[in-house]
Amino acid sequence: MIDIPRNEHGVTRLFSLSLENDEAAALRDDPAGQARLLGVDSVDTSKTEIFPVSDLSDIGLVGYLREGLDIEEETLKRDTTKLGALDGWVMLVHSGAFGVETTTLRPAKELTLIGTYGQTIEDRPPVDLQAETAQPYTGHPQSTPLPAAPAQRGGAAVVAVVAILVGL
Repeated sequence: MIDIPRNEHGVTRLFSLSLENDEAAALRDDPAGQARLLGVDSVDTSKTEIFPVSDLSDIGLVGYLREGLDIEEETLKRDTTKLGALDGWVMLVHSGAFGVETTTLRPAKELTLIGTYGQTIEDRPPVDLQAETAQPYTGHPQSTPLPAAPAQRGGAAVVAVVAILVGL
């Protein structure tokens, strides 16, 4: 059994497939078959890959994991010999293949877990936003009063004229 935690991301599980070429090739477009092999109810096949290792002849499996999936270099160094010895068909199961819920895989005998690999996590310093436009809106009114509208000024003049006339 392989437990996959809720909301997992950035992790790839590599399985070797013990199937005939035509059976393995047919699995690529068979969500029910992939789910059956993994021992789950369903799987998002857009988050899985099935291919023969020989397809990676130019860069090899280690190169694909490093360059194509950004797997941590230290983990790959540890498993280079094991990964280099793989041949035949493999299945990569990426995070998200089972949604965001906790899942337990019960792989069929045709699947052998080779390794679980995490993507490289970059150390990014926090961005310091100093621009005035980046500051949160406080909702405070402007500190300087707005000038009176022309209609307000005219009304004050009328009141003043009336007061002068009444005073006479």
